[in-house]
Amino acid sequence: MITNFETTIFHKVINEETRLEEWVRYNYQNTWFFGGKGAGIAKGFKDANDVDVRIWYEKNDNIDVNNFAIGDIIVRGRIEEDITTQNDLKDYQIYNITSINNNNFGINQHIHIGGK
Repeated sequence: MITNFETTIFHKVINEETRLEEWVRYNYQNTWFFGGKGAGIAKGFKDANDVDVRIWYEKNDNIDVNNFAIGDIIVRGRIEEDITTQNDLKDYQIYNITSINNNNFGINQHIHIGGK
């Protein structure tokens, strides 16, 4: 199981009292982060900005697949600040989750997240 970065996920929830959107931050220390912004010769322009993130169950405490949803924000690296809007991350390269696979079987169990 390869790890190369810390990853921060901002999960959008609705506050029951205010009925407003809020972002809950999750930091994961041991993740595999591949891809990023820019054009790729092998992948072409269509898939050039794709990222794949694997978050290992064994290497991250309290991981829960329910803390991820399509449209949530992925940031490579550890972010300590909370946000109120996606625009609060304008100084970072951000990606939105486009796919979630819960690979919770066999060895190297992990959550595999795709983003753009």
